[in-house]
Amino acid sequence: MTSYKSRVDGATARAVPKVAVCDAWLVNDTRVGEDIAGADSDAVLGRWPEELETNAVGQVAKAIGDAPDWETYAQTPPVAQKLAERARPLPLDLAIERHLQHLQVVCDRPRLHLRVEEERLPVSRARRTPVRAVADLVSHPGDWEHRTLRSIQPSRVLARQTEDEWNLYENRVAVRLVDHLLGYLAKRLDELNKIKEILEGSRDHGDELQRTSFRRAQRISKLWADTLASTSDEELKRTMKTLERARRKLQVLLGSRLYLHVPRKQAVALALTQTNILINDPHYRKVAALWRAWLNWGHRHHETKQQRAERQQREAADWDRFVLHLIVRGFSTLGWSAKSNVRGWTLAAPGWSPVALTATATGVVELTGHRTLRLLPICANLAEADPQRLSSAIEELDTASAEIVVAHVGRSVALRDPDRASGWSFGGRAVLFDCSPWSIDCEERMARLLSGWLCRAAAPPYPLATTVRALPEWPGRQDWLRHLGGDLVVLRAPTPGECTEARAWAASKAREQDDLKRRAKAAKQSYAVAPGKAIAVFGQLVDRAVVELAGMDHCPVCGDKGLVEPRPGKRSDGSDATWWARCGACESEWGSRPCNACGARYRALWPQIGLDLEAVAQSARTADWPDKVLGRDVWAQPCCRKPGEQFRCPDCGKCGDASCAGCRSA
Repeated sequence: MTSYKSRVDGATARAVPKVAVCDAWLVNDTRVGEDIAGADSDAVLGRWPEELETNAVGQVAKAIGDAPDWETYAQTPPVAQKLAERARPLPLDLAIERHLQHLQVVCDRPRLHLRVEEERLPVSRARRTPVRAVADLVSHPGDWEHRTLRSIQPSRVLARQTEDEWNLYENRVAVRLVDHLLGYLAKRLDELNKIKEILEGSRDHGDELQRTSFRRAQRISKLWADTLASTSDEELKRTMKTLERARRKLQVLLGSRLYLHVPRKQAVALALTQTNILINDPHYRKVAALWRAWLNWGHRHHETKQQRAERQQREAADWDRFVLHLIVRGFSTLGWSAKSNVRGWTLAAPGWSPVALTATATGVVELTGHRTLRLLPICANLAEADPQRLSSAIEELDTASAEIVVAHVGRSVALRDPDRASGWSFGGRAVLFDCSPWSIDCEERMARLLSGWLCRAAAPPYPLATTVRALPEWPGRQDWLRHLGGDLVVLRAPTPGECTEARAWAASKAREQDDLKRRAKAAKQSYAVAPGKAIAVFGQLVDRAVVELAGMDHCPVCGDKGLVEPRPGKRSDGSDATWWARCGACESEWGSRPCNACGARYRALWPQIGLDLEAVAQSARTADWPDKVLGRDVWAQPCCRKPGEQFRCPDCGKCGDASCAGCRSA
């Protein structure tokens, strides 16, 4: 009996799913793509990626090895490998350049054989008659026009017809070779165009610097420095020019007389038969050599159904590792360290709560902090999927127990809710995240996604507050520690001097309580234990503040120290308190903000990049804002109308300006 299991949550289904996303289901515990057993092809959304994508992912997986550790992931760029080698002419490219002229000669002036046929034709059309034409005429009275006493006057006579024979074996080899080489060149030029896009995106163009953060540009340039170190523009342009010229020449051959006379359905076996023409003719001999070069370096053997399934299992496993690779690189660039454990890694960073990272057997990466994030890698291209049905399928993944991110191959897709296609999760909704080893900013966007989730799931609670009774009145400064009634609220991490002052005051009060306790025991009188317990709670709170709030003044952009400004709010328990910090070195600002719509508090980061961001935001595409401008240097999504002033609340999706049409309405 066939069993169906969802890779997201492991839920099983007895019947075939009515709508399924490619590679999101297990059939009999096996990863499947668009060919789910028992399901119609229309029921599957997305298709298996093209060979160009899967090969690039496989090269990245090969570069990191079979059992990579955290350091291997962190030190290996998650980009297409060996670009310099692929940019140079490959052996088949050189063979095409060397022998293509001989293929042109064969198609223009092919070897032809005369085909001789005998046929009864009207006398007016007969040109040559064989010797047996008279005997044939005598035996066919129906071909007589009339008969005389001496002879027969024929109306039809057996005649010999001669025609050129185009469909020779050697000519079929040449024609089919044209088709094979055109298919190879199409894929090869597509690969070179990908490399060209990477080279262009890695440079700091003058116009690009007017539309993106210089920090983002520097990070991307550094990311590609090693990969593109030996790849030159001139070499790539020379290779592309040569192959484009060869493709144009082959396209011209599609209109040659030989190509038009040889039937398209005439196939040729891969192993050539060594005929006299292929051996002795100088042009056909080079065509045979070019065929063997294509067979060695350009031909992909036909797969059986089992071989295709095994290949897809390998490619799916490589894709899972690629997404995990992006996640590790994202955490590494954000300054997180890792310690391995039985199930995965435990991640830590100064000023943040620890996070557990686990990769399940089905490829799902699960991050656990105060909240849970599940990243589902699917080896699928969703570009051609129906937007309405895909939107419905993604909305069905919404769950209150975890945030779901579906990492798919290729470019972003158009959904009825653009937020779900951009990787920005509002209200914990499931979203799509497009990535590829050919994309230059996948690591940046993954770091941004993780950074936004960490602000919700790993940020220490703010402020540190507790309710204490009978605590002596705190005489110190109220700008970092506020004692109002029975509420004790820490608004920022204490400086070493403030920490020493607080601990000295607590130790003094603790000694006073010990003295009171000793005198009460000596006098055999009762005494209050609440003040002593309150002083102990006070000391513990100060110690927690030193650890948990220590990262508030750490600039997430340049790493320098900033000035923290607590904003206590009006409530004595600190439930409406926020804070804001400013870096003296780079002038970036960060902190927590309240949402005017839903009342939630969230963290926001605003880096200073020296651009007119309002103009840049208005000119940027919806899918590019703010990833193409700020990169990973954001926590909450800046409003596109008032960047730097307003941010979109991660819970409700609204910004402070209720009239903003660019932010999601309630």
